[in-house]
Amino acid sequence: MDMRHFTKTQKGILILVLLCVFLDLLRVQLTQSLNYSFLLWNLFLALIPYVLSEWYKKTALHKKNTVQFLFGVLVWLLFLPNAPYIITDFIHFKPNKPMVWFDLFLLFSFAYTGLLLAIISSRDIYLLVKEKWSNTIAEYTIVFSFFLCGFGIYLGRFLRFNSWDIIASPIRLLKKSVASFLEIEAWYITLGFGVLLWVLFAIFKNISLERLSKKS
Repeated sequence: MDMRHFTKTQKGILILVLLCVFLDLLRVQLTQSLNYSFLLWNLFLALIPYVLSEWYKKTALHKKNTVQFLFGVLVWLLFLPNAPYIITDFIHFKPNKPMVWFDLFLLFSFAYTGLLLAIISSRDIYLLVKEKWSNTIAEYTIVFSFFLCGFGIYLGRFLRFNSWDIIASPIRLLKKSVASFLEIEAWYITLGFGVLLWVLFAIFKNISLERLSKKS
């Protein structure tokens, strides 16, 4: 792996991912327990939307056939909820006196990395859509994606669906999704995560714009 070809952002993401993996493996070594090993799989899933958006940038997918680009964005959106979903893994936290602070730090590291992957990936898709069409369409696309992402987190955490269930069990997924509109919890999670991602994305975008304006 030649690090010279990595951007500063990619290097930072790599360091965070390696830190998360190290912490999880260290816990296994210290406790001889696999209690939090599921975080590694969730981190892998969280990386998928980021890898997709990076690949779209590299291949300039937005400059190709519109249908191809729309399909690419749809696939990205399908996996996007996996990134912020890691926040909900705090539900597995069980105070264990010798490891309580380690476990909190472990969960926070994974949750923060997942959230960061979601925001950076969304920023990339936003810029691609903006370049292909317009700023307005890009804004609506990202806001819509965030609230769909919130609903996806509800489907994953409460109804235990996975991204691939849209192919494996589409009818069951559709029925459960429609039924969820009557569940107050579904609205709380959808709106809560949607607004959180929207606000964080706006802050992240504004910071980037402020830096650009200072340089110019």
